[in-house]
Amino acid sequence: MKYVIVLLKCSLIILLLQSCNKKHEVLEELEELKEEIPKEDEPVSRTIFVYMAADNDLSDDAYIDLEEMQRGFAEKGANLVVFIDPADDVPQIWEIMPGGSNTVKVYPEFNSADAVKMGQVLSEMINMYPADESGLILWSHGTSWLPSGSRLRSFGRDNGKQMNISDLANNLPAHFDFIMFDACLMGSVEVAYELKDKADYIIASSTETIYEGIPYDLMIPELLQTKIDFNAVAQSYFDYYNAQDGVYRSATISVIETRYLPELACSLKQLFENNTVNLQTFDRTSVQRLDVFEEQYVFDLSDFVDKLFPEANKTDFKAQLNGIVRYKNHTPQFLTEYDINTYCGLSCYIPHPARNDLTAYYKTLKWYNDAYP
Repeated sequence: MKYVIVLLKCSLIILLLQSCNKKHEVLEELEELKEEIPKEDEPVSRTIFVYMAADNDLSDDAYIDLEEMQRGFAEKGANLVVFIDPADDVPQIWEIMPGGSNTVKVYPEFNSADAVKMGQVLSEMINMYPADESGLILWSHGTSWLPSGSRLRSFGRDNGKQMNISDLANNLPAHFDFIMFDACLMGSVEVAYELKDKADYIIASSTETIYEGIPYDLMIPELLQTKIDFNAVAQSYFDYYNAQDGVYRSATISVIETRYLPELACSLKQLFENNTVNLQTFDRTSVQRLDVFEEQYVFDLSDFVDKLFPEANKTDFKAQLNGIVRYKNHTPQFLTEYDINTYCGLSCYIPHPARNDLTAYYKTLKWYNDAYP
C-alpha cells in the first residue's frame, strides 16, 4: 500500500509540472518523496564462514572463541556466520552480530568430521549468506596431511572420526578468497597443495597451536577491512603470541598464495631429476623440526631441500618459494621443546623408510605426485 501511495503522489507531481511553473516547490516535494520510498539493504561485500568441529575436548575453547568473535565483530556491511558442533549440544549455525549472536539453524546430531556433511553444511551457509567475497575459517584438531584412522588425525575430530585433507578439499562447495586454519600443523605444503584450487590464500601455522588458538578479537577486524591485508592478519596473530611469556610464547604463522604452488612442485621435481639422492638413508634429524612428536612428521620445507641437495643450484626453487610465501614469522622456540632456527613458511613430510603405511598414503597426495620423481 505504501508503494501505491508513493506512486500516486508522483503522478500528481508530474501533472503539476505539466500545468504550472512551480518547479522549485515540486522538486522539493520529490526530494521528500525519496525518503518515503523504502530502500533495499546495502549488498554485503564479504561473508566469513567459520566451521567449528568442536565435538571433542576443545569444546569449551570453542565457546571462548565465539565470545572473541563477538567482541571483534562490529561491521554491518559484512557477515560472520559460524557453524558449531559442541560436545554438550547439537550442531547449529550462528550469525554473529555487533553486540551478540543469533541462532539461525539447529541440526539433529551428526558427525561434523565427516567431509560430506561438512560440504552440505557449508553449501547451506553460502546459500543463506551470499556475498561478493568469502573466506573460510576451519576450526578443530589437526595434524597436517596425516590420514584419518591413524594414531593421529588430519583435520577435525568427532567421536573418533577424522577427515582426510583430500576429502576436505573435494567436498568444499566453493572457491574462497582465503582459508584460515585454527588447527595444529596445517601450514604444510601438502595441505596447501590439496587446497590450491579452493582458495587464493591460505593462512595457517606449520607448528602446533596452543590451546587459545586464533585471537579472534584482534584478527576479525583485520578480516573485515575493505581490502584485506593478509600480512596484517598474520602479523596480529604473531604479535599476540610473541608478547606471551614462557611456553606460551610459541607460534609460527604464514600466508600462502596458492596460484604459484604448481611451479614450486615443478621446481622440486627438477631438483630430484637433476641430482642423485637417497631418501632411504637421508638423515631426517638434520632438518628443522616443526612438531613435538617423538617420531618426527613435520619439517621445514626449505631446510629439507637445502640438506637433501647441498651442492645443487636451488635458485629457482627458492624464488618460487619466496613468491608463494607472502608472510612468515616464528617465535624463537616452541613450547621449550625445540628452537626454531629456520622457518620458510611451509612444512613438509619426509618419507620414512620404516613407515611404509604412511608412505603408501603419502604417495596418493597431489604434492607427492607433482613434486617427486
